[in-house]
Amino acid sequence: MNRLPLAQVTLCAVECEVPALAALALLQAQRGIAFGRVVLFTRGWLPTVVLPELEVVEIEPLGGRADVADFVARRLHAHVGTSHALILRWDAGVLNSGAWSDEFLVADYLVPSGQPAEAGGLPGISMRSRRWLRAGADPRLTEPRLADVDLLGTHRGFLEAAHGVQFAPEALQARFAATDGRSEPWLFGFVGASYLPAMLGDDETVELVRRLPSGFLRGPHAAAFEAALQAQGMPRSLEALQRLRAPVFTPVPC
Repeated sequence: MNRLPLAQVTLCAVECEVPALAALALLQAQRGIAFGRVVLFTRGWLPTVVLPELEVVEIEPLGGRADVADFVARRLHAHVGTSHALILRWDAGVLNSGAWSDEFLVADYLVPSGQPAEAGGLPGISMRSRRWLRAGADPRLTEPRLADVDLLGTHRGFLEAAHGVQFAPEALQARFAATDGRSEPWLFGFVGASYLPAMLGDDETVELVRRLPSGFLRGPHAAAFEAALQAQGMPRSLEALQRLRAPVFTPVPC
């Protein structure tokens, strides 16, 4: 299959908690697209098998989502030589490579419609120009940790005036990626684990389930993910999920 050439875009993820899942997301996203570079930034992890076109770059320890957001805002630019970076979380990817538009490269910051970054964190999928990434490294931004909410809020006027950054309009955001289960052919990307069973094979989905972060199982999206497994007819994955959810009882001595 001929892949869409996007040599001007670096596909990447920054993930220290579940790097294997982030690697799976990057592999899924490049199935229909030939990116200029595909990189997983992580700590203390290497794949046990050869992953085509995927580079693993060792970084300093990151304590949580606030540290990840600060790394992206302030230090990712040093690793990106292309004009843009497409950044994924482990639960995001490319829904339809045929829906790609060069308009996605016009703005300096593009996220899905209705999905601003959570406080101290990152959107599930985002397109950022190198100009945007370099702007975040400006020493005049003095927060101990810098996140998208700071760059979009407090510092937005400064970024526009000092660095000339442009933000994507709502109409472009709506075409960029879906976050609510929709799968129209004009949508390029997706965010949400409930999309993954349809995007991956049965074997890959079983491995994904076994590696799910514990916080996800307790979170609000676990039920939608389980429903997606049922809809795709994946009994092995459902069984693996139920094992993870089963309580572990510790015998109490008499």
